[in-house]
Amino acid sequence: MLRITCAVLVTSFAASWSVADEPFDYFANSWAVIGLKDYQHGTRITPTNELVLGDERKVRFRFGRQLAPLSRDQVKTNRAGWLPIIELTATDESVRYRFTFFATPLPDVPNWRAAFDWPVAGENYLNWVVVEMVNTGSAPAKACLRMEKVDKEQVDGRTQEWELPPDGGKIERAVFRIPFEPVPDEKRYEQEDAQVWLERTAQFWSETVLGKARISVPCIKSNEALLAAHVCQLIASDHGEVHGGEGFYDRFYIRDGAYQVMELQEAGLIEAAHKAVAKYLEHQRPDGRFESQANQLDANGQALWVLWQHYQMTRDKTWLAEVYPRMRRAVDWLMEARRQAPADSPFPGVLPNAVADGEYLWDGKHHIVGYDLWNLRGLLCTADAARLLGREAEFAELMGEAKAYREAIDAMCRRVGLAHFPPSWELKGTHWGNTETLWPTELFELDDPRVAATIKEVRERHGGGFCEGTIRWTGMEDVIHPYMSSYTTMTCLVRGEHEQVVEDYYWYLLHSTATHGFPEGIYYKRRFAWSDTIPHVTGACNFAIMLRHMLVHERARVPSDESELHLLAAVPDWWLDDGQEIRVELAPTHFGELGLRVTGHPEGVRIEFTAPKERPPQRVVLHLPRSRPLLGTLDGVEVRYRDPQRKRWDYPSVVETYCKTALPLILESQ
Repeated sequence: MLRITCAVLVTSFAASWSVADEPFDYFANSWAVIGLKDYQHGTRITPTNELVLGDERKVRFRFGRQLAPLSRDQVKTNRAGWLPIIELTATDESVRYRFTFFATPLPDVPNWRAAFDWPVAGENYLNWVVVEMVNTGSAPAKACLRMEKVDKEQVDGRTQEWELPPDGGKIERAVFRIPFEPVPDEKRYEQEDAQVWLERTAQFWSETVLGKARISVPCIKSNEALLAAHVCQLIASDHGEVHGGEGFYDRFYIRDGAYQVMELQEAGLIEAAHKAVAKYLEHQRPDGRFESQANQLDANGQALWVLWQHYQMTRDKTWLAEVYPRMRRAVDWLMEARRQAPADSPFPGVLPNAVADGEYLWDGKHHIVGYDLWNLRGLLCTADAARLLGREAEFAELMGEAKAYREAIDAMCRRVGLAHFPPSWELKGTHWGNTETLWPTELFELDDPRVAATIKEVRERHGGGFCEGTIRWTGMEDVIHPYMSSYTTMTCLVRGEHEQVVEDYYWYLLHSTATHGFPEGIYYKRRFAWSDTIPHVTGACNFAIMLRHMLVHERARVPSDESELHLLAAVPDWWLDDGQEIRVELAPTHFGELGLRVTGHPEGVRIEFTAPKERPPQRVVLHLPRSRPLLGTLDGVEVRYRDPQRKRWDYPSVVETYCKTALPLILESQ
């Protein structure tokens, strides 16, 4: 088995000046972030490439003889494809300007290595902007650069000029060192070496991210977006508490955080996951219910699933025993809440009416189906915890409660008379939690007609059906919602609909920036992420989770003694072609760490599989197209062959498909 080494990416500013095509960037409002792990704040880089430092401070740059401001015309990219070192290039006739943005601890902190990982010496840090200038023409040329600090309405600027010899004879460099929060004497940092701090930045992020679980597939965009997703989450987290973003949603959400914790676990960032899970326990109310946003009842079930899932990934039974009483208190609240309805209520046995932002039902007058699905899931997870801890009487009690709850949900389905699960039992709202039927755990049978009907409803009818391979969110006009769409995609993965999953996956990847930032909702007609919610951490996490489960998927039926591990459940056929390779290293699963290497050969695929040894699953299933048979044998692995996919989906093809019908991207500078 090959081991993916943690190579330190030694970087320098003296890189090649060759011109390449700009990468595709879906968004007109393309934001990026630089920052440090677990600090309260990150520095946002606007679509027009200004640095945003808090609420009222900005830093912007002008370049060239006319001192034109940077704009959306300059596309941001990542150093090495994924590092939080942001680069862009601007041109003024023959003079080319390369900007590099990154963040480090303040150089005078007592321990800069520790300060990269945690705010051990305060929350402040240093933003670096390095600008290199070269003349590519045959005659001498002038380079001009202006940096402006904007504080409220005050602008403090400084302009510099250089005479550049022809034909790239000399590269001039300007270095700007900008604390996130002002310090009394910024000049003390002027002698700090930018190259040294750039290398330290690359080394820290490489060791932090590449030293854990690793996934590599034949799609470069996928690999870079996956690593960038890990970085996005670590920058947005505040002292171990997972947050939704920097500068927006910069707080804890139980709903979003549930998938964020899962992504940390599957990335091998177990220490970060431990800290994140501990924060969940701080959000339990005196009545037992878990809550982060007032009166949104899905959080209770989601918190219970998070605690169950964390045990599955760590198998720490001592920890499970410690948190189980908290789980039981949350279930006791649920049991009481289900019984609040009067005898003549048309909603017997389900949760009471409540507000719901996902379903866009804010009046609190509706009974939200997703709240029932999530609390049923949490109840089943708690029952499983009781079983694992040997609490047989409680297990039986909770399973009886789950049976009654399921019967109440089934009765409501018959009462409303729809083939699919609606957003609310009143049949109002936009789809959200009601789509999470088989994911992240299976609440129903795979062939339950209501599950299939819900998929059909959202894909073909709701709001006009999927647009750009993505679900509609009808709370606003002309909005699609990629990360909510992923719940339907994951349901299809569980059902074995591999070809649909692959198509959805590449549409999901399309809706990202050139720095691999994912959004929340999108006004798709103008390619605009609502409320400038880029990079959205849950959007990034759901991408990472989707890719991981396409390759390695634990079938989660709760509670159950049966255990299945599925390999390559939904991958593009071309990832298995001759000369292609898929690698999974040190991947935590419900069964322990595993490794997988898949190499394509002319006559089929060869597979090296390092099976998890801590808690081996009862069944390991490998999924392959009939056109790419397994070469050799794999002991203890069942091979299931499927039909080849009818259409090749990859990143260039989804971009090409989109661009054939998309409206022109309107940039702010235009």
